[in-house]
Amino acid sequence: MEHLDPESDNRSEIHFDDVVHSAAARQVGRDVEPITPRDSTLLICGENGARRDALYKAVMALSRSIAGRTDLRDLLSGVAEALRQIISFDHVALTLHDPNGNVMQSYILNEPCNPVITGLRFRADEDPAGWVWRNQQPLLVSPVKSETRWPEFVRRARDFGITTLMLVPLTTGQNRLGTFGFGSVAPLDPTPAEIAFMERVASEFAVAVESFLTRREALRERDRLRTVFDIANTLVSKLDWNQLFSAISGQLSKVIRHDFALLTLCNQAGSLDVYALDCTRPQLVEMLKGPLDPAGMPSAEVLAAGTPVVARDTDIDRYSSPDFRRFVELGTKSACLVPLITRDRMIGMLILGRMTDDDWSPGDVEFLVQVAGQIAMAVSNSLVYRELAEVKERIATEKLYLEDEICLDHNIGNMVGEGPGFQAVLRSVQTVAPIDSTVLITGETGTGKELVARAIHELSSRRKGSFVKVNCAAIPAALLESELFGHEKGSFTGAVAQKIGRFELAHHGTLFLDEIGEMPLELQPKLLRAIQDQEFERVGGSRTIRTDARLVAATNRDLKAMVEDNRFRADLYYRLHVFPLHVPPLRERREDIPLLTRYFVQKHAQRMGRNIDTIPTPVLDTLTGYDWPGNIRELQNVLERSVILTNGSALQVPTHELIGRTAPVTWHRGSPAEPHNPERETILKALEEAEGQVGGPDGAAARLGVKRTTLQSRMRKLNISRQYR
Repeated sequence: MEHLDPESDNRSEIHFDDVVHSAAARQVGRDVEPITPRDSTLLICGENGARRDALYKAVMALSRSIAGRTDLRDLLSGVAEALRQIISFDHVALTLHDPNGNVMQSYILNEPCNPVITGLRFRADEDPAGWVWRNQQPLLVSPVKSETRWPEFVRRARDFGITTLMLVPLTTGQNRLGTFGFGSVAPLDPTPAEIAFMERVASEFAVAVESFLTRREALRERDRLRTVFDIANTLVSKLDWNQLFSAISGQLSKVIRHDFALLTLCNQAGSLDVYALDCTRPQLVEMLKGPLDPAGMPSAEVLAAGTPVVARDTDIDRYSSPDFRRFVELGTKSACLVPLITRDRMIGMLILGRMTDDDWSPGDVEFLVQVAGQIAMAVSNSLVYRELAEVKERIATEKLYLEDEICLDHNIGNMVGEGPGFQAVLRSVQTVAPIDSTVLITGETGTGKELVARAIHELSSRRKGSFVKVNCAAIPAALLESELFGHEKGSFTGAVAQKIGRFELAHHGTLFLDEIGEMPLELQPKLLRAIQDQEFERVGGSRTIRTDARLVAATNRDLKAMVEDNRFRADLYYRLHVFPLHVPPLRERREDIPLLTRYFVQKHAQRMGRNIDTIPTPVLDTLTGYDWPGNIRELQNVLERSVILTNGSALQVPTHELIGRTAPVTWHRGSPAEPHNPERETILKALEEAEGQVGGPDGAAARLGVKRTTLQSRMRKLNISRQYR
């Protein structure tokens, strides 16, 4: 180390005409009790020998005090301790230039409290240290209150009671690190030799600071590489969605300071599904529910360029989306958005936000890119795992459906009938089957509406897909939503695992909603959206799922009357009523009863091992003359019971159960204005047989199986004459 000789060193002859007298020093971070001014000098002066010895000892002490220091606080404490012997000061400060944003970062040791205060940042043109760093000249500011170039800095310095500030450059070779200086409550008037000594001290100190910064950067790089490996090792084994998000959140907190972390994934609709990894603001979490439209957001730039973007609250005029403005209103100062890129595509992005003024350095962004690569790989693996798990679950569920289909003979593609009513149904089925339009099948209970729905599926281009049925009346209202759309694990009590809904199972197939009139009103809007947009969310989930399922609905109720009574949504009714298909009751297709009888007898006899080859004509006449209120379902059950009771080759039917019985009248089909209303004709026929009597044991109401008041009400609505009593 070169020893300084004040008598021979030409730096004692330095002229300081260019030294600017300005304001300096400010309070940083917390109030400090003002120090009482005292007389002070920069250097202890005396005879030349004594002075030389003091300087020599000070420089040697400085060299020893900063040797081996491992952090910035120790460095600053060491140099203050060495210089305290010959220099009177109240504050000693180290200011480093940060190229990220061109700011000066100060570290101040405040005597006698002796803490290091960090976080004091000013732009280079707002800080006297910036002037010294840029011009590489010493700067003496005395008195501070007279300085006008750095008003905010002066205001903070006056809070400390500082009257004098002296700063010298902190430089090693061509590397300009920043400045080193002192602040004093008492006035100082250093000589050129004393300022030259300060520059010598700064040059010795600069070497130690540069070494420290180099070591710190090396340690930071080592820690970052270690963190990248830790993230890779931690995330590679996490395939479950929830476990992965928890692991990402835990690792990000070790990587870089942030106030919230988000993960967004691109969906098929062109928007972003948002997942909050680490967020303590309830308002922010609430705002992020549902898909996020990237238009007018920094996300759009990331998606377009595939490169990181740093957005700040000052960019509010740059991004037009109201969502960006809401982020700023909730306190977000800046955010760094990094794309998640796999080998073939961008799957989303990682977003880290800060609610402080700390800027994002190029090193921060570069490191987040490395971390995002590991996260992208883990998320991609998790997505594949989730898709495989869903496909596996869907195949398992479809297997159960197929097994049920094998066990039940639905006579698909072999519908029995010859009459005009049946042929009209077949023509309608053949017309609508190739088209993916929604079909609403109406008809009384037991007429075979499900069989018609299956025929539509089998004759369509979706016949290779699944035919998934849901009976809306058989499932409790509280569970129907989960049954239709599925649910996420933990979405409600008892949801111990994720469940795939019927809409997902019917992807590329047909979804048959039987008894649609029984669906609760509160669930109908979600069903309407699923039908119109072909997308939905599982119960307790935020991810939008798209499906390609054809909808066929069936009901035995009058949906239009339910709409008028506000018991069914009108918009859903009109969405379902694209292609209405009415299945006539069995009493309106009596010509098909003999064919159906032979079919069911043969089917049940074969299953039971019976040899029945004859159906007596009186039996057929009885079956044909009966009105069958339960329609085909009732006919099938009667014939199954008859096969069980038959002894011999001729079918034996308990006709005494059918003779004299009439079917209850149903009121859902047709309107009073129709010229050939079957309901009106049935009532008129019953009235004629009862000789005009409505009530009583032999009246028309008893014959029709309805109450007298009900029959009278229907007679008024159908404009049947009052001559009947």
